[in-house]
Amino acid sequence: MFHNKSYLTVRPTPLLQSRDIPEMEPHVEHDEVKCNFVYRDSELSRNKAFLEYESAPQVLDIRHTFVPPALRGRGVAGALVKATLIFASSRNLSVRLSCWYAADFVKKFGTFGAKVVK
Repeated sequence: MFHNKSYLTVRPTPLLQSRDIPEMEPHVEHDEVKCNFVYRDSELSRNKAFLEYESAPQVLDIRHTFVPPALRGRGVAGALVKATLIFASSRNLSVRLSCWYAADFVKKFGTFGAKVVK
């Protein structure tokens, strides 16, 4: 089965403080077939964080983020939300923030060009 995946590297920006970004530059993988963004701290690690969304015509509904205990406090969830917002903006998609963490992130750091709908 072919999976349409894209890879993003999320770099620190002025909108994010250094404490909000993982110690290493995160590698975020987007799987459009599974409707998720995934972060692993290394190729061999089982530590996997993810953001799940539902896709509707012209809207990505961010439903859930999960970061395992080993990756918490390093800005990984923020990197996942940022990657999702950048992706949505690049495709002219609107974003619905059903996930409380994503909603809080947008209040603190902005939408990175994505249009947010209710």
